[in-house]
Amino acid sequence: MHLALLVFCFTPFLLFANSDSDSIIVSADRIKSTHEKSPSDIRVFQRSEIENSLSFAQLIENESDLTLTQSGPSGGNTSLFLRGADSSHVLVIIDGIVMNDPSNPNRQFDFGHLSLNNIERIEILKGSQGLLYGSNAIGGVILITSKKGTGDLKSSLQADYGTFETIKTSMNFQKKIKQTSLSFGADYLQSKGFSAANDQTNIPNDNDGQKRLGFSTNIIQALSNSSEIKFVYHYVKDESDLDKGGGNGNDDPNDSQTTKQYYGRVTYNQLWSLGETEVSFSQSNHDRALFTIADPIHTQNSIVKTKGQIKTTAISHTWESFEFLTSQLNFDLSLEKDQAKNSNQNQSLFFNNKLDLGPNIFNGGLRLDHNQIFKNSLTYKLAFLHQFSQWQFKSSYSTGFRAPSLNQLFDPTYGHKLLTPEKSQTLELGFIIPFTDKEFVTSLFSTQIENRLSYDPVTFINLNRGRARILGVDTSLHQRWNDLWTSQLSATWLKAQDLSAHTKLVRRPSFKINLKLNLQLEKYGGNISADHTGSRTDYNNQGNIVNLVDHTIFHLSLDMKINPLMNAFFTVKNIFNHQYEEIFGYNSGKRSATLGLKASF
Repeated sequence: MHLALLVFCFTPFLLFANSDSDSIIVSADRIKSTHEKSPSDIRVFQRSEIENSLSFAQLIENESDLTLTQSGPSGGNTSLFLRGADSSHVLVIIDGIVMNDPSNPNRQFDFGHLSLNNIERIEILKGSQGLLYGSNAIGGVILITSKKGTGDLKSSLQADYGTFETIKTSMNFQKKIKQTSLSFGADYLQSKGFSAANDQTNIPNDNDGQKRLGFSTNIIQALSNSSEIKFVYHYVKDESDLDKGGGNGNDDPNDSQTTKQYYGRVTYNQLWSLGETEVSFSQSNHDRALFTIADPIHTQNSIVKTKGQIKTTAISHTWESFEFLTSQLNFDLSLEKDQAKNSNQNQSLFFNNKLDLGPNIFNGGLRLDHNQIFKNSLTYKLAFLHQFSQWQFKSSYSTGFRAPSLNQLFDPTYGHKLLTPEKSQTLELGFIIPFTDKEFVTSLFSTQIENRLSYDPVTFINLNRGRARILGVDTSLHQRWNDLWTSQLSATWLKAQDLSAHTKLVRRPSFKINLKLNLQLEKYGGNISADHTGSRTDYNNQGNIVNLVDHTIFHLSLDMKINPLMNAFFTVKNIFNHQYEEIFGYNSGKRSATLGLKASF
């Protein structure tokens, strides 16, 4: 049935390619290729874009199909909606390590703890990726790769100060010594913040601050001309003030949360004449402690600790059967557990192929997951690319699944042991039309989700809530006006529905548009951007659906080259001080500015 539908609908869909896409190697497809030869829809952020951004939110602010929601100031829980898919449908992988927390209620990754220091590239793989990455990849995958040493010593130091008494410092260096590649980065953030809760009954509200310390290291040791061993390790400690929730009566001066993430991976790579073998072991740990201290208004006093851990052993072999056919066989064994000793084991085996026939490229494969609790899940993906003389067509059809988290299954208050995995089907279509000085892109996507995992908005007990459907259209236009001026325009129309409840899926804007204008001179540069987020729905504190009004905010960024080694930068977020909410009852902050210096050696 699915294959018949695929054959019938196999019209192509677009991948927007950067102007230098032929030189960009993408790895999110598992089988490495140049950007322009990848059948997948991948957005690649390279080192220059990452280094010119102060946060992940700033980095993706011009991607209209990505929506971040944050519960208050920095340090508040931050979720990403990718093309209407929930944050729990987005799998985050840092240096090959799965970062979605199994003890988190939705097994999602909190982007509020992500630092951009010492990051080489970020690949956002859009659309269902169940074939390549298994559970939690219904919406897509974010692949983050650290810098590595490639030659002489390279280092950078950065310090900035901004609104809410925000201080941020960072350093990193990379160097290759004979057969050893070294990379190290460290950063520190401190901010007094603002009140997370938009509480009109307790004026003035208490500010909710954050302190975050992190470091990372990446070591690669060549054993021979054809083999090497890699070791990566990351550590993040975050201390954030919290409120009881959003809205009136929830401001609290005492609540706080301490989060520790420490994760690492060891990998052995062996090159053969016609292929490559990789064996790896990784482990990620997520420790959280929620401190609730009693006061005259809030009488509860408690400490709640949670722990999540994932251990993964993986073996993959990639080979070329023919010059035009590349295949990959991969086996993963993962074990996850929480603080209550609840655990789950998953074994997966997938076979992936890439057939390159000149202007026509086909990707396809099958994956079988055997889960200790949910038994077997079979997923597959078929993708097609056709290269015309001046433009590309692409199309893909894929299935996916999302297994319930340990928290959703076994939490003593809100858990439900009879939950079943979500199942999804995704179809993507589109095209690209390049011109001499511009590129126009349109893509369409449709995702159907069965056995949707959610919760009762009144009791908060986890349950399967039937079906959901997400339909959307992306359009973007990149324009080079002359040697000095460029612009980017992107817009997304979205219809995300809970088909069982006959309501909209919450926190997804029905329309979003982003416009950015850039100026680059020899020593000076800058940009101004406008972000419009359409109306969307959310749940209030009584579990009723409410509307969040649309909003438009403007940002400014300036930079100056002081000398060959040092740059100064200045940014303003929310220039006109517009008041809005991304999540019901939570402040989004007022206008904020940052001034900083960066030295590179």
